[in-house]
Amino acid sequence: MVNKPQPYFYNPGMSSTQLENWLGQQKIHLSRYNSLLKEKAALEERLQCILAEITVMANCEGEGKLNFPWEPSP
Repeated sequence: MVNKPQPYFYNPGMSSTQLENWLGQQKIHLSRYNSLLKEKAALEERLQCILAEITVMANCEGEGKLNFPWEPSP
């Protein structure tokens, strides 16, 4: 009689169905985590662009400001 090799489970005591469910949950978790990391990187890049534009606008020497006449027109 030949012994069938038993499947190796990282989490002993789990049935194959339980392990499959656990792996599915891990896949969903990792997918969401990676998605959040990508979104964070995109937001940080956008924030850097905004900060650079704010710096440029803050250093403007009066360009773009409205000039009102000191004397009212009749």
